[in-house]
Amino acid sequence: MVTFDKEKAITGPYNIDRFVKAFKKLEEGKKVTVCFLGGSITQGSLSSRPETCYAYRVYEWLQKRFPKAAIKYVNAGVGGTTSVFGAARVEMDVLSYDPDIVLVEFSVNDECNEYFTESYEGLVRKLLYSEKRPAVCGLFNFFYENGKTAERIHSKITRYYGIPAASMHGAIYDDILSGKIPDIALLSPDGLHPNDTGHDLLGRVVINLFEKLYKECKDADSLDGEDDKKTPVTCNSFEFAKRLDNRNFEAVLEGFAVDKRPQKDVSDCFKNGWLGAKKGDKIIFELKGDLDCSGIAVQYAKTIKRPAPVVELTVDDDADSKVIIDAAFEETWGDLLDIKQLFLHEKKLPHKLEIEVIDDKGGFAVSFNLVSVIITR
Repeated sequence: MVTFDKEKAITGPYNIDRFVKAFKKLEEGKKVTVCFLGGSITQGSLSSRPETCYAYRVYEWLQKRFPKAAIKYVNAGVGGTTSVFGAARVEMDVLSYDPDIVLVEFSVNDECNEYFTESYEGLVRKLLYSEKRPAVCGLFNFFYENGKTAERIHSKITRYYGIPAASMHGAIYDDILSGKIPDIALLSPDGLHPNDTGHDLLGRVVINLFEKLYKECKDADSLDGEDDKKTPVTCNSFEFAKRLDNRNFEAVLEGFAVDKRPQKDVSDCFKNGWLGAKKGDKIIFELKGDLDCSGIAVQYAKTIKRPAPVVELTVDDDADSKVIIDAAFEETWGDLLDIKQLFLHEKKLPHKLEIEVIDDKGGFAVSFNLVSVIITR
């Protein structure tokens, strides 16, 4: 069994008040919902089956630790996605389950920059200040071969909001560098996604955090009281992110068609949008009234299928600011649910977004799959 540094695997400082409430419900045998929100590692990529994923292992530990409680497990991991998408979908995929505990994991998909600092903060604030006010914790993964991670920016947010977090970098990277862990293939065949051994280790790192929190909660004399809403660190556009797809928005279709394929589960993520098959197909979004916005991003399938289409995006009929998207994905592992940010931090106004297929490869290209439009305010 691979060991890890239990102290370095936990980052702080943090506040335990919400966990005091959550663990009390668990001890009393009440209904408790635990949600895991993240990317492909949370979804369970490279685990041999869903039950060997780290998130399920943590759920199993909670069941054994609190056998009287009725614990609901929600895995809201979607591979290849960032905290931008997390902030846009958290209402539907997490908060709709009325969660008591939420773990957030995006540190290998987010880049270490201001844009993702802002999107991660927006996601965190949506969770913290939702009606349920769940206990929130973070999980920071990393690339085993080079140590790359967004932990630096994510931990800036977790520390500010008093959120406890588990760090895989802190847990094992020194052991990788020193050779104590001689071959990262023991944990991950691709240097990122854990195999069953890696998921077991990752689960134990999260459980180590939960065990420490539980002990501190039992030793706590009293709560500090309800936490006030803190001033944001960033511009904080993503706290107000809204995702528009064919379930909640009726676009103007001039050739595009509504994607009516049923969605099996949260990981079946290329559904509920619109499809443009031929050159000249258009779709128009009139964003006004309650949909006045200060930022627009488009979410689409970047595909390994060939030939792939090319589309042109125009905002407010401004020909000088047209954006071209080639839907071809040069990787081989599968399609990517990509997001193209068109603008951000502009004045909140009505906007018109038009998307047109400009190259269908002579009629042979696969359809352009516009999965959603994400607006910020």
